[in-house]
Amino acid sequence: MSETKTINLALDWTPNTIHTGLFIAVEKSYYQSQGITLNLLSPDATYSTTAAKRVQTGEAHLAICPSESCIAYQESGKMNLKAIYAILQKDASAIVTTKYSKLADLGDKKLVYGSYNARYEDDIIRSMITTDGGTGQGLQIEKSTGKFSLFDAVKEGKIDATWIFLPWEGVEASIDGVQLHEFRTEDYGVPYGYSPVIAYNASSSAGSFTGGGEITSQDLKKFVLATRKGYQYAMEHPDEAAEIMAKHCQPGRSLDFLKKSQNTINKFYCENTKSLGLMEDDKFGKWLRWLNEKGLTTTEKKVEAKDLYTNDFFVEN
Repeated sequence: MSETKTINLALDWTPNTIHTGLFIAVEKSYYQSQGITLNLLSPDATYSTTAAKRVQTGEAHLAICPSESCIAYQESGKMNLKAIYAILQKDASAIVTTKYSKLADLGDKKLVYGSYNARYEDDIIRSMITTDGGTGQGLQIEKSTGKFSLFDAVKEGKIDATWIFLPWEGVEASIDGVQLHEFRTEDYGVPYGYSPVIAYNASSSAGSFTGGGEITSQDLKKFVLATRKGYQYAMEHPDEAAEIMAKHCQPGRSLDFLKKSQNTINKFYCENTKSLGLMEDDKFGKWLRWLNEKGLTTTEKKVEAKDLYTNDFFVEN
């Protein structure tokens, strides 16, 4: 019998419906059938270390992260972070506020935006405001509020706006009867890239990890195959998928909420199951060009779309 390979994957957030396919693939033994034991690593209570950083330090083989993490690491030269799987084909996020129906108001009325301190985030917000006709001069950025409590701070009126995940916080607001004004990046000229993706250190020999040992290209092909099966199952069986996630969400969530969240997110996984996880030059290219035009990328190293991802680990079932 061949040896079982352990792969450590660092989650970008506490377990939620972004991660459903992974938990299904574990529960249904899709990874095990490929000779893989998958360890899913949740962030710490304060989110002091990003998932991508855990790959850089060798704590994890893979990370769930936004595509801008791949760009940042490529530019810095600290790690060749490359996406191998796009969990969502379409952006499922939005800037939200409970108070104002016009995005320009955030920049002109000295309102407070709760930031996750993510790369490009504040510049994206300001660009969206100016596209909406505002100046952005009055925008105040709040960076001290805990990342896990930003949406609660909006609902409680402590801050005016933040960036949320619509199939999660958006569903929560709907259930709670909270009226949100939503502003999508694509509606304000921002061709936001794939987010999130699953990425690995393509420049690593894969032998320096603190847990799980070395992984190979063949291991990654097996990982992608099992992961695709997990997400396809989530799309085809959303109610059962919600029941599986109910075992893992911390803090716990009601089954009704998880079913609504799962049914909402399914359309963002892909248009059809053939495209699950796959990535394209065009989408990465548009995102990079926008960042370049806004002067947000460094000049030391020119990053191209092909540097940010690979579909080489996709194989036929």
